[in-house]
Amino acid sequence: MLNEQISMALDSLRANKFRSLLTMLGIIIGAGTLVAVLSLGNALQSSVFEQFIDLGTRRIAVAPGDPNAKGARNVPGYGLLSIQDYRALEALSNARPDLFRTIAPEVAVNTEVRAGTTAVRALLVGTNAAYAEVQTVPLLAGRFLTEGDETSGARVGVVGYQIARDLFGADEAALQAAVGRTIEVSGQPITIVGVIGENGGPFTTDGRVFAPVNTLRLRLVGGLDLPGRGLQMSTILIGITNEQIIDEAEAAIISTLRSARAVPEGAINDFELNTPTQALSVLSGINGAITGFIALVAGISLVVGGIGIMNIMLVAVTERTREIGVRKALGASDGDVLGQFVLEALALSLVGSLIGIVGAIAIVLAIGFAAGIAAPISWTAVGIALLFATFIGIGFGFYPARRAALLQPIEALRYE
Repeated sequence: MLNEQISMALDSLRANKFRSLLTMLGIIIGAGTLVAVLSLGNALQSSVFEQFIDLGTRRIAVAPGDPNAKGARNVPGYGLLSIQDYRALEALSNARPDLFRTIAPEVAVNTEVRAGTTAVRALLVGTNAAYAEVQTVPLLAGRFLTEGDETSGARVGVVGYQIARDLFGADEAALQAAVGRTIEVSGQPITIVGVIGENGGPFTTDGRVFAPVNTLRLRLVGGLDLPGRGLQMSTILIGITNEQIIDEAEAAIISTLRSARAVPEGAINDFELNTPTQALSVLSGINGAITGFIALVAGISLVVGGIGIMNIMLVAVTERTREIGVRKALGASDGDVLGQFVLEALALSLVGSLIGIVGAIAIVLAIGFAAGIAAPISWTAVGIALLFATFIGIGFGFYPARRAALLQPIEALRYE
C-alpha cells in the first residue's frame, strides 16, 4: 500500500511538472543556500586560520600591563617590560623546548626615516635574528638580521614593504636595488640589508624598519633604559611548538614572570599575554555570526517554501475532490487519503531539497576551484537540509491532507 501511495505521489508531481517546480522553488533556494553557505563558511574559516598560522600565530606576545587596571600596584614603572623579564623568559624557553621554540624582543619607537629628500614616518623595531623564527618575514630582497649584527651593534636595517615603496618607488627593480643603500633613521645612517615583501594583516611588517637591539639602543635612540631594570621592552615574542600547548605555555610564562617581577599573591598580573587563540576566536566568532545569519535566512526561505507547498496542496485537494470521493466510495479509509496527500507534500519538499543540494554542491566545488581553496561539502548541512525539508513537507502538508481525509464521500462525489 505504501509503495502504491509513493508511486501516486510521484505521478502527481510528473503530471504537473511546471506547477511542481514553482512550488518547490522556495525549498530549492533554501536547501541550496543552507548547504552552500555552511560549506563555504567552513572552507573560508579553515583558509583564514591557515593564513594566520602562516603569518606567525604560533607565538605568545607578552605586553606591558595596564597601569589603570583595577588592582594594579601603585609602583613606579608598573607593568613596563624590561631586559630582566626578557632574560627570565629566555631561561624558561631554553629549559622547556617541549613548549617553546625561541624568543625575540621588540623595542618599538616611532621615528622618521629618510632617503635623500624623501622622509616618512615608520615604526623602528629593535629585535634579533630570532624574530624571523617567531613571525613570518617574507623577504623580497636581501636578508634579515643576524646574530653577528646584534653582537657588533652593526648599523644595518631591514625595511618593510610600505617603507621601501615610499622611499624608493613601487617598481620591483627599485625595491631589489634598495639593498645596500644607506638611509637615515632618527638622523643616523644605517645600511639596508633586506627588504620585506608585502604582508598585510594583523601581524604586518609593512610599515616597520628592523634594526639590531644593540644598534637601536646605542646608536639610534637613547633614553630607553628603566631605572634599575635595564632596557625597556615594548613586547616579548615567544614562539611555541604548536597550538595545542598554548594553555600550558601560558601558565608557565605567567608563573615565571610573576616570580621574576615579585608580584604578590592575590595581586593581578602586571603584564598581559596575547595569544593566537584570541585572534582566531574573534575571527571564528565573526565568521560564525555571518554564516549563522545567512543560514537563518535560508531557513526562512525553507519555511516560505513550506507555505507554498501548503497552498498548492489545498488547491490540489479542491481540484481532486471527486477523485477523493471515488476512492473513499471504493473503500479507501481516511488514513489512506491522509497518507497519500502527506506523501505528495513530502515528495515536493524532498525533491526540491535534493535539487537545491545538488545545485549547492556544484556551486561550492566551482567556487573552490576558481578560488584555489579546498572547499569540502558540509555533509552535516546536507543532513540538516534533508531533515528540515522532511519536517516542512509533513508539517505543511498535514492540514491539506487532513482536510482531504475528512471529506464525506457523498459530498465529494457531488462536487463540480
